[in-house]
Amino acid sequence: MILFVVVLAVVFHSSSPALYWQGEPLGNAQQVLTEASGGMRAVAAANEADLLPQSRCYFSLPNSSAHDVADYLRCGPVLFPWSAPSAPWLSYKLSGSFTGSREELSVSLAPAPALTVRLAKGEVLRRPDGATPSPGAGGLAVPVVPYQPAGWGGVLSAPPSGLQPAPVVDLIGDWGQSYRLVAFGEVDRLSARLDEAALKMAVDPPGSTWATVTGNVAGKGSRPLATLLLPPRGQVFAVAELAVSPGEDAGAVPAQANAAGQAGADTPALGVLDGGVTTTFSTPEAARSPNLTLAVSVPAGSKPVLEISDKGLTQQVSLVGGQLAPGPAVLSRPGTNEVLSASGVLPGVTVDVNDAALVWFAGSDGGTVPPAYDEAYLQILASTTPLDANLAASNFTLQLPGGEVVRAQALPDSDRQAIVVGFLVPASFSNGTVIVSAGGRSFSVPVAFP
Repeated sequence: MILFVVVLAVVFHSSSPALYWQGEPLGNAQQVLTEASGGMRAVAAANEADLLPQSRCYFSLPNSSAHDVADYLRCGPVLFPWSAPSAPWLSYKLSGSFTGSREELSVSLAPAPALTVRLAKGEVLRRPDGATPSPGAGGLAVPVVPYQPAGWGGVLSAPPSGLQPAPVVDLIGDWGQSYRLVAFGEVDRLSARLDEAALKMAVDPPGSTWATVTGNVAGKGSRPLATLLLPPRGQVFAVAELAVSPGEDAGAVPAQANAAGQAGADTPALGVLDGGVTTTFSTPEAARSPNLTLAVSVPAGSKPVLEISDKGLTQQVSLVGGQLAPGPAVLSRPGTNEVLSASGVLPGVTVDVNDAALVWFAGSDGGTVPPAYDEAYLQILASTTPLDANLAASNFTLQLPGGEVVRAQALPDSDRQAIVVGFLVPASFSNGTVIVSAGGRSFSVPVAFP
């Protein structure tokens, strides 16, 4: 009898435990375990994680006598560089549907939460084949990987996923280029593919088996090249995705009237502030590309701000909430340039009025700006025949719809073939009449903006 009992105990102990979903037998238990295991290995490979050859996925039960599985799988052990050694498990959400006489399960291949976790008190992990995991992390250690140095900033080849869309009005207008904040946010890691050159700046901590960016080094270890950019410990990456478009210089003053000889030649200073520390970007070519994504390491919990400065104007936008700081109202207005073809004959001179623009950066150098954000310059570009005709800003006036007359002021003009004058008006200016007078004669040019 004793021998019979021992044999029965061995048989039942070695058989696969019965697993159920809400009281119904499972029809595809092995399939969902295999799918989740593939997801675990993929996310481990993409995130510098270490796992064991025998790491796999298990159903979770609240205790050793239960048979109804929880609505998640546990997969591991696996440790990321940011994991705790006592929390080596990824969780994958399960859902079920009754098919025929059995319950069919499906599994989400995105771990939730994304971080590894520890098992709950009393939690038991099982598989239909009877396999159970090794205790704890099974001998795994938290990977030691390279981190970016403090104050690192870079221009990414593409934005990372998970950014927060910005309001469509988040436009920072400028002289040569305008920048619209498309998306922003903070992330705790970036794919190294977004800035492979940044790996050369990484700090390789003591004990790391990471191979340098130039290739595996004898005695260094057998880990592959890093696949992630990680911020310094205690920091995160603040990211700003920008759409770049032409600024005021593209329409208000053509290239022949620009001291540099070409439109949009200057590059504003771009930087990210985090509590008084500024990380600047020296990217003259990237700053003029159609799309620009900046990333910078900042202390976790700080409130980073993107700052763009040019020609004495500094504009900011929060990379936490996406709010724009106060700025010139006219820079966010569309359609503030009107190409004109108006001519008038005055005593001894023919005047051609070629362009009217409502601008913040006035003059051929963009260095004349209104005294307040709610004002703008109505800038007029004109030429004369003959070129050396004596025509000055005092020959130009602007009549507003209410009858008020605004006097013109001379604006910097690097090319004497052009006359550039400006009228200080409200940024909300929509229409008026420019009057050119000389020798007792005059002609009028209406201008209007949406």
